[in-house]
Amino acid sequence: FLCSMQNSQTKLSEREVARAWAQITIKRWRRKIDRMKIGHQSSGELFRSFQYSVLASSGGDVQKIEFAFRFYGKFVDMGVGRGTKLGDQPMSMGMRKLSGKFLGMKRVPKKWYSKTFYSETQRLVEILQEEYGHRGQIIISENINDNAIH
Repeated sequence: FLCSMQNSQTKLSEREVARAWAQITIKRWRRKIDRMKIGHQSSGELFRSFQYSVLASSGGDVQKIEFAFRFYGKFVDMGVGRGTKLGDQPMSMGMRKLSGKFLGMKRVPKKWYSKTFYSETQRLVEILQEEYGHRGQIIISENINDNAIH
């Protein structure tokens, strides 16, 4: 998507690439939580809570991309909360009763965040590698041409 938005006449800045990538990442997270039926179905709090910010230097170089969303979304991703601790999730209800863990419900991790974020981060790496490789080719070509003229 991002690469198709770039052509020789309309080059996206690093900040624009970061913004577009963050928007795509949020779109994919929303699609995933919708598909997995995660969050407060009636309120849609998690779905609406996604925000991002791109922090860049004065020269336009991206320093950081930050995401914010409802904190309970991470608990859903890990399968913890309401009496279920990390490590308790695989325990069957029968085992929970035997061990005296009557509180809470058996929870199963719903990997909406971590898997999606990892794959989107890898895609950003590919986009930036391609862009910086292209910039390197241009610099080398310009230096060769400058040296040939002088």
